Amino acid sequence: MAESDNQTQLLDSVVGSLKDINPWITTTIICLLIIWAISRARSAHFLYDRVWRIIGGGEIQNSTLKEYWADVRDVEGFRFRTGINFSSMKVLLTTIQWMRDHNINIKDLSFARGWIRELPWVFGNPWLKTIRILVIVLLIPLGGLAAGTAYMLGNESVLLTIKESKVVFWTNGSIATNSIFDRNVPEFSVNQNDCQELPLKGLTRDDVNVICETLSPSNLEKVKNSLMEQRIIAGYFLAVLTFISFVLLRSFAQAQMASKLRKTLPPFYEASEKSGTDHD
Repeated sequence: MAESDNQTQLLDSVVGSLKDINPWITTTIICLLIIWAISRARSAHFLYDRVWRIIGGGEIQNSTLKEYWADVRDVEGFRFRTGINFSSMKVLLTTIQWMRDHNINIKDLSFARGWIRELPWVFGNPWLKTIRILVIVLLIPLGGLAAGTAYMLGNESVLLTIKESKVVFWTNGSIATNSIFDRNVPEFSVNQNDCQELPLKGLTRDDVNVICETLSPSNLEKVKNSLMEQRIIAGYFLAVLTFISFVLLRSFAQAQMASKLRKTLPPFYEASEKSGTDHD
């Protein structure tokens, strides 16, 4: 009963703390969302408009100004939804017509937005071969690290190091084996019964004492805790490595999309205005 009461008190304490922290968390999340929205929309007209209404400002009455402000808000909304920097309603409408003429999906255009230059139909030149080689070169070591991390995540033994000699070994609390990472130590497999036959080949007495100590039943809980910590760390690094790999592959896919869209002819009159030349 005493343990149950302690758990109840702990839960009440945690809930009480969350109630105290919650307003700050909410405020922080809202502020971060506003900053993100402003950076993505590349303007804060939506925020100014909301503040204006909160302090009692009325709607725009002039029909011309109302239409103009509606265009501003629409362009801002398309910037936020697509992440593409449409400079004006004219550019937005021209882009839409250009996509319709060439059967281009807005998702594809948004996906390649990192390569867009001064206008939504103008793209930088992705060096696909260089990017492909760079991605492959980076993915090879990342893949090796991910495989090793996944192995540690699924392993039933924890990897330990003896501080004095730096000998590395695996143990699940009942058996200790050598690590392939430590080539200076010969292959061994030790259980608690083997600890009576000291010394073991290739290991000093101090090393054997430390290894046998980890096999003691009294240290089994510590080994389990170390194993849990190892899995948490391995899971964290595996998630990070997976995310980095995803970013690399996505970057290459974006470059491919930009290279594909770059071959599409731009809108006729806009291209003529910029270069002074006609396109067939």
